[in-house]
Amino acid sequence: MVKIQAESFLNLNNFEPEINNDAEGGSLLRIPFGILPNAFSGTASTTFDLPTGNYEVRLGYFDETDGESTVDISIGDTVLPTLTFNNPPPGADVNPNANSFVNEQISSTVFINNGDLITINGTRDNQEFARIDFIEFIQSDDNLIAVDDTATTQQNTSVTIDVLGNDTDVDGNSTLTIVSDASNGTAVVDDNGTAEDFSDDSVIYTPNDGFNGPDSFTYQLDNGLTTQTATVNIDVTAVDDNSLIAVDDTATTQPNTAVSIDVLQNDTDVDGNGTLTIVTDANNGTAVVDDNGTAEDFSDDFVIYTPEDGFNGADSFTYELSNGLLNKTATVDINVTSGDELIAVDDTATTQQNTE
Repeated sequence: MVKIQAESFLNLNNFEPEINNDAEGGSLLRIPFGILPNAFSGTASTTFDLPTGNYEVRLGYFDETDGESTVDISIGDTVLPTLTFNNPPPGADVNPNANSFVNEQISSTVFINNGDLITINGTRDNQEFARIDFIEFIQSDDNLIAVDDTATTQQNTSVTIDVLGNDTDVDGNSTLTIVSDASNGTAVVDDNGTAEDFSDDSVIYTPNDGFNGPDSFTYQLDNGLTTQTATVNIDVTAVDDNSLIAVDDTATTQPNTAVSIDVLQNDTDVDGNGTLTIVTDANNGTAVVDDNGTAEDFSDDFVIYTPEDGFNGADSFTYELSNGLLNKTATVDINVTSGDELIAVDDTATTQQNTE
């Protein structure tokens, strides 16, 4: 609710300020005393500098018992109903005092743009001088409406939610804030790189790692005059853990000899869009992912293990598969032989009957 004191109107024509202790601001506007003929008009105007929106409009004025005056108010292109000061309240007399003060609704709702011209046209009659104290503007609740939203995302996957898409902000100058964060994730306002432009803001929701199920958060719109809140309900769908499986591997090599290990051959990646990385390197050598010359094709990747110079014995490293939704790890155990083992290998031979 905002009141514009009548005496603050900048453009006056046959209206003048009058000191009055019963006026809200200590003075009011009137059509000057003593000007003839009995019916005389005046105008006063100023600019509406409140946010654009729907407003209830009320007028505070003094209605004495010594005549009849009228007031017509226009705001922008809207002409409000004429008020006739001819119904003094009980106890009123010929004096503009508290007993003759009236606060009356002129319009229950009118759409007003910031910058619209407010014009008062008044007429006096006998000793009633169209005394005006203030114009009151009460912003309607329907200027700002926040409506609940729903969203769906997969486990371990963020989602951008256009929470403003079904909301109403007539003046377009609100702020968007998170007032109650998600229980199983985080909700962050994204201003889309335009901090001064509220209209393109959105919320990025990120579920906690591994969470699936229902979640929610609450946001608030605030236009400086009123606030509205709404709840966003999110369904975080589960991801099939079996869509990505990493299985442990074994390999053997000799000292000072690198070995290529096809770690993916016993793994599962249903979507085929994973990545392969080393997360724990070998203690006695190095493990490096080789993309086989096809950086965009994960399926033919392998790992080259190189033991440290002169090392023999047991070693291991850990790799990770990730498809953007799931992360799975597996361990590769390597036996680096001493190089001087005695190895017997089965053989085969062929000969003819009775032939050495």
